[in-house]
Amino acid sequence: MQSSWNTYAASEELRDIRGAAADAVILGSGLAALAELAAPIERIPYGRLSCLCETSVEGHPGFMSLARIAGEQVLLVAGRFHAYVGIGADGLAAPVLIAAQAGCRRIIVTQAAGSLKRSVSPGTWLLATDVVRFPTKLGLDIGRAACRGGAAGAAPGAGAPIVSRALSAEIREAARAVKAPLAEGVLCWTSGPTYETAAEARAAELMGADAATMSSLPELLAARHLGIEAASLGWITNYTAHVSGKRTDHAGVVGLGAAGARMLRAILVALLPA
Repeated sequence: MQSSWNTYAASEELRDIRGAAADAVILGSGLAALAELAAPIERIPYGRLSCLCETSVEGHPGFMSLARIAGEQVLLVAGRFHAYVGIGADGLAAPVLIAAQAGCRRIIVTQAAGSLKRSVSPGTWLLATDVVRFPTKLGLDIGRAACRGGAAGAAPGAGAPIVSRALSAEIREAARAVKAPLAEGVLCWTSGPTYETAAEARAAELMGADAATMSSLPELLAARHLGIEAASLGWITNYTAHVSGKRTDHAGVVGLGAAGARMLRAILVALLPA
C-alpha cells in the first residue's frame, strides 16, 4: 500500500468523487449491507485503487460507494482495515484520508461491538461518548500518517475530544425520531485479532468501558488529526465472554449485520436532511 497523499490526489478514480459528499460512513462488520439499501451513484472496488489494499476479513467486502440517502450524496466505506492485519498507520488512516479528499466534513464510524454490561443488549446501538484502549502507540502513529497526508495544521490538537458532541447530538435525535434503540457509553478498543477474553473484558469494564471492539479508533484518531467532525456508532452484536460465559463467534457477529444495516439507514434518513 502506498501512503503518499499525492497518490490519493492523483488517482483517476478518486477524482470522480472529489467534492461529491459532505458526509461519510465507515461500515463495520456485516453493516456493508447498507450499501445495497442506498441508491447507488458510483461504486469503486478497492482493487482499482492503488492507495488501498484488498480487505481480508469476513463482513468487509472492500469497496467505496457514492450513494444517495434521503436525497443527500454520502460516501459509504464498505470494507475496514484492522490493525491486526499489519498494514500500519497509513493503511488504517487511508479511508479517512480519502473521505477528506472527497470533501467530507463529517464522518460516522460504525462498528460491531460486544457489550460489557447486561444492561446494553444485542440489537442496540451504542453512541460512543469516549474511547479507551489498552496500551498502544497507535495515536502517535495515526497522527504522523495524517500529517503525511497533507493536513498538518488542520487538526484541533491531540487533546481535543475524539468524538464530536454536536454530531453525536444530531445522531441521538435522529435515532429517537425513528425509535432506534440507542444507548450511550464508552467504547474500549483492542488491537485483536482475537476477541477479548473474559479477563480482558473485566479489565475493560474496570477502565470505564461499556462495549468493546477491534475497530473505529484508528479512523476516529485520523479524523481528529484531519479536523473532520466524527462520531462513533457501535452495533451491539453480542455480550462479551465475562457476561455471556460463551465464546464469541465472528460468523454470528456478521450475521446480525443485516438488521443493523436497516436500522442504520433509518437513522441516516432522519439525520442527513438536517
